[in-house]
Amino acid sequence: MLWFYTFMVSGNNPAEFTVKPRGTHNLQREVLGYLEVENMLWAVAENRTMDVVLPRTRVDHVEEKDEETEDDKEDAKEDDEESVKGEGDLKQVKVATSGDAIAFLEQLAGNLTREDDGKGDNDDNDDDNGPYHSRRIFLSDYAEMKSAMRVFVYPVERTDPFYNIFQVRATTPGGNYASEEYFKQALLKSPFVTKDPAEAHFFYMPVSITKARLDRRVGVEGLQKFCREYVTDVRARWGYWNRSSGADHFYLSCHSIARSAMDFVPYVRRNAIQLLCPASYFLPSYVSHKDASVPQIWPRLGSTPKLAGHISQRKRLAFFAGALNSNVRIQLAEAWGNDEHILVHRGKVPFPYSEGMLTSKFCLHAKGFEVNTARLGDAMFYGCVPVVIANHYDLPFNDVLDWSKFSIILSSLDIPLLKETLTAVTPAQYAKLHKHVMEARVHFQWHTPPKEFDAFHTVMYELWARRHVMRHTLQ
Repeated sequence: MLWFYTFMVSGNNPAEFTVKPRGTHNLQREVLGYLEVENMLWAVAENRTMDVVLPRTRVDHVEEKDEETEDDKEDAKEDDEESVKGEGDLKQVKVATSGDAIAFLEQLAGNLTREDDGKGDNDDNDDDNGPYHSRRIFLSDYAEMKSAMRVFVYPVERTDPFYNIFQVRATTPGGNYASEEYFKQALLKSPFVTKDPAEAHFFYMPVSITKARLDRRVGVEGLQKFCREYVTDVRARWGYWNRSSGADHFYLSCHSIARSAMDFVPYVRRNAIQLLCPASYFLPSYVSHKDASVPQIWPRLGSTPKLAGHISQRKRLAFFAGALNSNVRIQLAEAWGNDEHILVHRGKVPFPYSEGMLTSKFCLHAKGFEVNTARLGDAMFYGCVPVVIANHYDLPFNDVLDWSKFSIILSSLDIPLLKETLTAVTPAQYAKLHKHVMEARVHFQWHTPPKEFDAFHTVMYELWARRHVMRHTLQ
């Protein structure tokens, strides 16, 4: 049983804070282990207010201000036997020193990732969890999301001179930035949308950075100013931003320029959820765990290739084709461009691209201009185990998917060791990696209309997992 609390740091003493029970809630513990406790530590240090999920019993590990009476013990016992209804009374919790407070919160990181019954969420049997951190927790939270999640979409009038930047196209999306349009089409027709802002968990800002960039009235030079004026207008016309300082607001973009589009809007970069394809946590504009990585998918229409699920035809060790537009790719070509087992081809290959994916055991996702490329989605579609060589890439859906189970992740410094690393994978290990690729690939496909567990629903789940992010007010 997990209980939902609000932590409020009192005064200037980070050693004192208030715990306020707010009912039960089931949230993925793996996320909490490295996300919420990290935020809690930050809140304690910065005297902020935040929401967090804690096991009820962990409160007993700190010293209370008042001695507990027999009636209090009986009340606590009753609370443990049934869910809390309503907000309840404030309970003051105090620890002796700032160091003790931090030690207490750090201890939660380990406890929150273990099952209350001692069995543990991270089961030893990987076949049970497949490509997931925990299949059971994901399916449980996913079901809750499907039934409860609501999103309010900020409307844009047709008379708005920039209506074309916000409108959704009726045609089938295509190209490198198709994920952006697929998401908008699916969301606007989904049962997640509500017309009542009061019941919304999230607020969607439907600005298309890709379209704004192409609009001559905006362009690349005026993009940051355009985004600032749009968000300023949303805050002025609607009062919902202020209820969370924008922590429940989000937008989605797959163009590389999105990483700097909100530079003139610091309260978006600091608080709002940015769903981005160029998700590099090396950049200050992207805040890992607050923001989320969206896969860049080049739509492959039609049914799944029959050979995607097979291994026997995969005779080539590794495959890459594309422009050598980064140091990583240049190093890759210099090291392996003439190898008989690893094909690194500059530009388009003289055979169908799908053939290269279907006949190779591993497909290389090497950083180009950005950490993200469509090759990751291509590898998943064709059943090719991806090898990610893109430093600081916040991999898509990594709150849900355990990438170590269906990919090889290397630093760019390991390029000289590429062949040694891949040949060290045994047939049994490769079979398991490939099996998990085939299970995880559903999350990297867009559909019209959406299908269960596809890219649209997984992006929505990433949002759902962030519905209790901390609130931070800029001075």
